[in-house]
Amino acid sequence: MFDFCKIQKGGHMAKEKEEQKEILLPGVVLKARLKELGMTQKFLASQLAIQASHLSEIIRGKKSLTEQYAKKLAEVFDEPASFWLHLQAEYDFKNKTADEDGTAEKNAQYALSQYDELYDLKEIFKRTGMQKTSCREKLNFCTTVLNFGSMTEQRQMNMGYFHRSAKTGLDIRMISTWSVLAMYAASQKTDPIGDFNKGKCDELSLKLASIFNDNIDTINRVERMLSDYGIKFCVVPKVKHASIDGFSFYQNGVPSIAVTKRFERIDNLAFAVLHEIAHLKNHLSKDGIGKVNLVDPDAESLATEEKEANEYASNILIPNSLWESAKEQEIALNPFIIQRKFSKWAREHQLNKWIVLGRLSHETGIYMFKSDDSRKIH
Repeated sequence: MFDFCKIQKGGHMAKEKEEQKEILLPGVVLKARLKELGMTQKFLASQLAIQASHLSEIIRGKKSLTEQYAKKLAEVFDEPASFWLHLQAEYDFKNKTADEDGTAEKNAQYALSQYDELYDLKEIFKRTGMQKTSCREKLNFCTTVLNFGSMTEQRQMNMGYFHRSAKTGLDIRMISTWSVLAMYAASQKTDPIGDFNKGKCDELSLKLASIFNDNIDTINRVERMLSDYGIKFCVVPKVKHASIDGFSFYQNGVPSIAVTKRFERIDNLAFAVLHEIAHLKNHLSKDGIGKVNLVDPDAESLATEEKEANEYASNILIPNSLWESAKEQEIALNPFIIQRKFSKWAREHQLNKWIVLGRLSHETGIYMFKSDDSRKIH
């Protein structure tokens, strides 16, 4: 388990506690007085009518200064008994607070260890700038900013729709980690300019398809376009063991789309964004109806809705009727000849060649096309 309090144990909290003891411990003041007067602890013990060992324990903070001893100290030194009793009271209060703080820190660490079973908290705190905070601050961040609930609530929470590679395994903990980071990133974005209307999703998608075909200042243009239609957009770098391309969800009534750009390719980005638009249009609602429980990622409803979203994205990027005509071309055995022929077909129909070749790869299993700089997201 990651030691969430490691920094605090060896850092400023321990130092601060030590400084508080040095300042407030009555024995420190008493020792200083003895030094000023050139008086030995043995002599003072005789004046107080106590054993030298007992006085030593008072000086080291092992025993408290009682009212009886405070009055005797007032007879030896210039300070009144109230001065010594005040020092003791201050020390006792600070020491009690420090003990309570320590208990609270341990309780917070335990709570974090429970959440860490569901999320990679080390990764979350690293990306959100919470690494060097105390366990209590981290826990407060989890419950108030990330809106973590009870463990039962977190395990049963419906997250949304993920577009992920079917060829890789599903690591629920890391997918959940990335989803938390995606929702946090969305929460830091300003509200979109427009209001979301499901009836305008097709109009929006066609405009996005045009942006993807151009592939110029793509991320900024996509974000602005989505904002105009009432959708937040953010790019959240991938995490290990989570082959996610995109994620759609509602946050405080506002729809959001997050993507990873894990391949940094225009065809992957275009498909991921439009796939999530399909979920917002057909499957998601503000009250959470239709969201998928990640505990059961292979649910039949998910398979159906993922297929619908795939078909929607494909048809927006290249209308199915047009794509059927493209497939009528003779498929050569040489991938380079195929790439040349379909690139020419893409130009003739004013489509991005990599969106065309990407779909061809997905449907035929031919992936040996030679990539160039134009496939990158620009």
